[in-house]
Amino acid sequence: MLNDDATTIGFLAAGFFWTIWWNLDWRRYLKFYGIKGPTYPVWVQLLFRTFFAVCSVGAAVELGRQLLRSVRSVQFYFHCILVAGACFGGIVLMVLVADSMMKNRGTGAHPRS
Repeated sequence: MLNDDATTIGFLAAGFFWTIWWNLDWRRYLKFYGIKGPTYPVWVQLLFRTFFAVCSVGAAVELGRQLLRSVRSVQFYFHCILVAGACFGGIVLMVLVADSMMKNRGTGAHPRS
């Protein structure tokens, strides 16, 4: 049960940090939806940034709920950090590969490209 909880919390933490990344670098993720930029209509910005913010709040609430569920050891939280780091590393790798694939196709996944 300890490993399942550490995996769950680590995965939730990685998801939370990914949604923070969405909010900070939202133009990158608009490109993944095929929306051309770098200037976007106000309604598109509002829609996506609201969606990204709601995802962040949802991830934070669930992560907080899981963390407050019971008292755990320092070793448990260390395992959570390892799982979160591995998951987030995988997410970063996937985003970079997708960026590279889109650049190779000439669509440019990042507004600075």
